[in-house]
Amino acid sequence: MLPKLTLPAIVAAVSLCFLVSIPDKVKALAIPLPPVSGLPNAPGYGNPHGSGVILGTVINPQGTGLAGVTITVSGEGLSAPITAHSLARGKFRITGLAAGNYSVKASAPGFLPATPPTVVLGSGEHYKLSVTITPTPKAVTTVKVVASPVEIATAQVKLEEKQRILGFIPNFSTSYEWNAAPLTPKLKYNLALHVITDPYTFAVAAGLAGVEQGAGYYPGYGGGWQGYGKRFGASYADGAIARFTGGAVYASLLHQDPRYFYKGHGSTGSRLWYAIRSAFVTRGDNGRAEPNYSELLGDFTAAGASNLYLNPHDRSARITIQNGLVVVAGDAIENIMREFLTRGLTSHIPPGANGQSQ
Repeated sequence: MLPKLTLPAIVAAVSLCFLVSIPDKVKALAIPLPPVSGLPNAPGYGNPHGSGVILGTVINPQGTGLAGVTITVSGEGLSAPITAHSLARGKFRITGLAAGNYSVKASAPGFLPATPPTVVLGSGEHYKLSVTITPTPKAVTTVKVVASPVEIATAQVKLEEKQRILGFIPNFSTSYEWNAAPLTPKLKYNLALHVITDPYTFAVAAGLAGVEQGAGYYPGYGGGWQGYGKRFGASYADGAIARFTGGAVYASLLHQDPRYFYKGHGSTGSRLWYAIRSAFVTRGDNGRAEPNYSELLGDFTAAGASNLYLNPHDRSARITIQNGLVVVAGDAIENIMREFLTRGLTSHIPPGANGQSQ
């Protein structure tokens, strides 16, 4: 005899049958997904049937973790390389790997690619890896610029033409650079012209003309403004001729340097002798000491010229020789002042120009 079916029993039996059939229904509706070969900014995934993992950190040479580095894993068991990107603090994780040998490469803009040794991964193994990538070296180009002797000499003369004693007296013909480059003829002429056209040169000639007129020198010039004008012209011409012929014409023809080279070191006696001697001994363009023919000839050329524009009653060979010797003595005195007095009063001396090294 069958048991009597009640309503609760019927509901229970139907529910049981429905629950038993659910897995088969879900299985019939399931859509298979392909394996994921790599996701940006996320761990990489390999064979979904593999359980091996390569995980680690990407750092720079200072040990700081780097995010955003591309990690590429290649292996025989992979149909295509797996890529992933390191996350915060340089962490990365490549999962789903079967047992086998894998090569790992880390790359990022501004860094050299890094390839650690081959990873030998066992079945289900979690392999920890630390990868250091180095910034790409910046290209450094070294250019060595060598100026020619003419360029060096030109630059040095430009600096010398700014030298003034007490800010207004020209000191252009003094070189405080002991090893200065030799001057070309053009630079010698430019330096001489720069001196004789300086306003101070005209002022000195004007003052000397006044002294000569007041003392009654060269009476053939006469008195008054006319006599003063003649004395001024003669005084200026004497200095200009001496400077131009000795410092430019003869210095160029004889290949001699018209400048005074400040010594600055040694005993007082040695420096005094050097200053006086420089009126008679100069430096050739070859750097060697030689008789100062250019300055001596310039001094006596100016003395001879001054004799030509004197009144005939005032001309004589004695005056020519006398004036020439006076100018030579004046050169020696000027050199002594250059050596011991004017350096401390001269402005715009090039830095490091201290004369002869000790």
